[in-house]
Amino acid sequence: MAVLLTRRAVVQAQMEASYNAGAAFTADDGVLVSEPDYSVDPNVLERDFTRDTLSTTPHIIGRKLSSMTFRTEMRGNGKAQSGLAADATIITRLFRACGYAMQGHTDPFVKGPFAVADPKTRVTWAVDASAAANTQAIAYTLRVTTAGASGAAEVEVFSDITGEESAPAVITDGTQFPVGTEGVELTPTFTGDLELGDEWVLWLMPSGIELKPISDNFVSVALRMFKDGVMHDMPGCYGTFEIEAQAGDYARISWTFTGTWAVPVDQVMPTPDYERTLPSQVELSRLRIRDFKAVVETFSYNQQNDIQPRPDVSSEEGYIGTRLVSRDPEGGINPEADLVASHDFWRYMADATRMPFQMRVGYQRGNTVWVIAPGVQYTGLTYQDRQGILSYDAGLKFPSHRGDDEVFFIWV
Repeated sequence: MAVLLTRRAVVQAQMEASYNAGAAFTADDGVLVSEPDYSVDPNVLERDFTRDTLSTTPHIIGRKLSSMTFRTEMRGNGKAQSGLAADATIITRLFRACGYAMQGHTDPFVKGPFAVADPKTRVTWAVDASAAANTQAIAYTLRVTTAGASGAAEVEVFSDITGEESAPAVITDGTQFPVGTEGVELTPTFTGDLELGDEWVLWLMPSGIELKPISDNFVSVALRMFKDGVMHDMPGCYGTFEIEAQAGDYARISWTFTGTWAVPVDQVMPTPDYERTLPSQVELSRLRIRDFKAVVETFSYNQQNDIQPRPDVSSEEGYIGTRLVSRDPEGGINPEADLVASHDFWRYMADATRMPFQMRVGYQRGNTVWVIAPGVQYTGLTYQDRQGILSYDAGLKFPSHRGDDEVFFIWV
């Protein structure tokens, strides 16, 4: 009789060339996980007949859906700064199967500009970052400080990096507007007047790996979980995830994947060659909401993908696979309370104000993950007592700016 051990478990992940096709696994496909679990959701078909007895009749099992859950560290692998897709950390495979597209950037690149709130005059920005050579992420806010038309309105540049700000300068339609000291040039196109307080935000990122949400052409992952000597194969997987990043700890991601049922088999566990980069402590995160440097203990994010089976009478198990049908990302922060003059939490919540958000996990090149959102909204505020310090529990919603742009995960 074999005795199977809880702590002997292996999870492997590999992208599928086509949906539900499975994959060939190698020693490089091992994902370092905690709390791995496999379960099946069977459709128990009761046969409720009336007979000459009160005893029940045997049931049968219909459709069976498989699922896997586990947790990973939120970290890089030391290679992301190359900007090559081949150097992406293995957990990007899991993100991709949760409705994200991956893009490698071998040179610095810009996210944005994104309009903050809804300026009455729409400005289209042409971006030129070809001269940029930055090795750190830089956030810029462009704010109208003098209202007026082209050639009269003035824009001031703010940044969370010292030395990247600039004094108010005239902005002209069709004329390059320099931003910061790293070689970014913006060329605005607009007609009409800019109003006092109009804002746009952009991020200049170093070379790295970007994941951004998509709404079609999803890719699936094949997962394999060994529970000691029992192997569970699960092709055709889509999933969802939750992130928790607490100050002084390392950030964790909880994953839930749904895939196609396969009969478990006995098989000797592989010996994966796991990534060896250690996770970073959650510190020096440069968290900003709008332009406010909140003092936050914990950041959370919940992707909230809805994964549904696709019933089909002509397919085995009565379904042809699963499909990601919607997402509703939300999260939260628990900042220390502050004066209204510093950051008007209550008004921003009441007005459903959209605010740019940023934070990072890690700060060393190759092991830094940025979370960037162009326009989060508060969904609720409650007071909390944090060891005698007044704080908030602030819910966040992640709506899109123009579509498929509500949040970006970037490894640099």
